[in-house]
Amino acid sequence: MLRLSSRAGARACANFRSSIVKNLSSSLYFSSSSITKHKTTYDNPLEYGTYKSNIYTHRLPESTAEQSPELVALHARLDLPKAYSLSTLSQALNMETKSEGLANNFGLNTLGKSLLSYYVAEYLLIKYPRLPMPIHNQAIDAYMGVEPLSSIGKSWGIQPDTNSKLEKYLAQEPFFMKYGKLRYLEETSKEEVKEDGVIELTGDEISQIEQNHGRYTPSEQDAYAASVRSIIGGLYTHTDELTTKQFIKNHILSRKLPIEQMFQFQQPMRELVRLGDKLGFKDPLEVRLIAETGRLSSHAIFVTGVFVGTEKLGEGVGSSLAESKTRAAVNALMGYYLYSPISSDGEELKVPSDEGYKFEGIVGLGDVAI
Repeated sequence: MLRLSSRAGARACANFRSSIVKNLSSSLYFSSSSITKHKTTYDNPLEYGTYKSNIYTHRLPESTAEQSPELVALHARLDLPKAYSLSTLSQALNMETKSEGLANNFGLNTLGKSLLSYYVAEYLLIKYPRLPMPIHNQAIDAYMGVEPLSSIGKSWGIQPDTNSKLEKYLAQEPFFMKYGKLRYLEETSKEEVKEDGVIELTGDEISQIEQNHGRYTPSEQDAYAASVRSIIGGLYTHTDELTTKQFIKNHILSRKLPIEQMFQFQQPMRELVRLGDKLGFKDPLEVRLIAETGRLSSHAIFVTGVFVGTEKLGEGVGSSLAESKTRAAVNALMGYYLYSPISSDGEELKVPSDEGYKFEGIVGLGDVAI
């Protein structure tokens, strides 16, 4: 066995320590150089369009994207500006994490979701300032949830890429055709033989169903919704806030939303009484019979109204006094909750993101406790 003296051992330990420090410093230098290479730069921190990142090693060239007819058709169908590049539109349709090194739509999806949340929320708060919070949340989900955004993506003509490489080869499909399709499936999933009406769930999907209280959302719906959000995020990246806001207004907020069907009152008369106390009505609530016909027949009709003093809050028609009373209370509550203010000029109020916005009404007095 080789033995070292204490002095020689100390010298050896010192040399070993210096070699470790040298190697560590070289590794730190390599790490710092890597951080320097992979970073996000910008000309103006307040303008997202000036942000440049080289985290992704490869982006789809614009010349390759122009060869995809479906991508060019989608760009024209949505009437996107020329500044919106086809490579970014193809990125908005890519959800694959391992797709030839191409950038996916994770960042665009996050940005688009934030923009949708802001513009939809401010629209509902100004349009219906008295909505109860549960109805407000349901209305937001009805505008920008997974299911409505998925249906919007399908209405835009976005097609999923579900064919395997073998099927594409047999069909002699050009390679660049896939860049205009929604890419979210792995190649192994495309090769599986599937039966109509039969869905095979993975362990993660089963746990997701348990967390969502038995509600299952197919991965295709998530992919369509993410593509719509990503397209909105890409539009903001290449243009400005005004263009993105108009796009959301044309494609998302322009749809008819039956908010009145979201209400379900268990005790409408009791809730109306509590609402009157909350608003500080000086006169008590009264239910008055306005008109009736055929009381003693099998087809009686009663018209009942809910009054506060001489002011009528709601009116209901029913085949019995109880039914007409309930309908009158429900109509009075709906008239309050679905109130939509207008400006002094008789036009719709501006939202906070509009130029020259001025606060002209209440935002809400809170929910009514039953």
